[in-house]
Amino acid sequence: MGNLGKVILAGIKKGLPISTNGTQHLPAKIKFSLKNPYILEVLPESSLDKFIKLEGKDLKSACEILDRSTIAKGFDKGELKALYKKAFPNIKPSSDVNLDAMVYLNSLSGEIGQKFDAHGMAKGNLSEQLSELNFLLSNGIDKTKNFFTAPLAIPKDLIQGVGAGLGTSGGCAYRNGSFILVGEKSKLIEDSGIKHVIVNDAYYKIIDDLQRRFPEVNFVRADKATAYFSRL
Repeated sequence: MGNLGKVILAGIKKGLPISTNGTQHLPAKIKFSLKNPYILEVLPESSLDKFIKLEGKDLKSACEILDRSTIAKGFDKGELKALYKKAFPNIKPSSDVNLDAMVYLNSLSGEIGQKFDAHGMAKGNLSEQLSELNFLLSNGIDKTKNFFTAPLAIPKDLIQGVGAGLGTSGGCAYRNGSFILVGEKSKLIEDSGIKHVIVNDAYYKIIDDLQRRFPEVNFVRADKATAYFSRL
């Protein structure tokens, strides 16, 4: 569908008056609505139900969400199966995979880590985690459902009590899964979208494949993550 949000904004501008200096301005309080003919004109009729959750949202915010979710085309089931086989050729995954994030992120300064909102993908098996990553990067985060996040790291003097409040071990995002989703610096993932993905050692072999398919996201090896986020 391309950058659907930008297409919608262009469609809306068709119905806006042009000022004497030749410019157009969106009304400050304009909302996303499936009753708007200029929006309906560009949406695919076969999947209108997918856009109901955006009804009544600020138009620009809704369009930003749509752009983030339609920029990249995710992997299909066959491609995901091939990626999994590339990561684990002819062998079953070892029981000691996904240790690098727990080891190497321990050296990330809490003062730096607390500036990055994160979500550790630790539920399900390795195959399910890869599928879930593909879904989230293809469709964006569903803001109608709970999506729990925590800092990538926090200062040691703040650890006590913070973990209990966030429902995470040690107060930071889980590190024992295949991937850690990270938002833009000093912004919540829910607001900024997924900007970085820390890939744990189970899936080092497919980082290049992930990067090619989702070029707007930065994929980082777990053993390189401390240096990467310290530079940011």
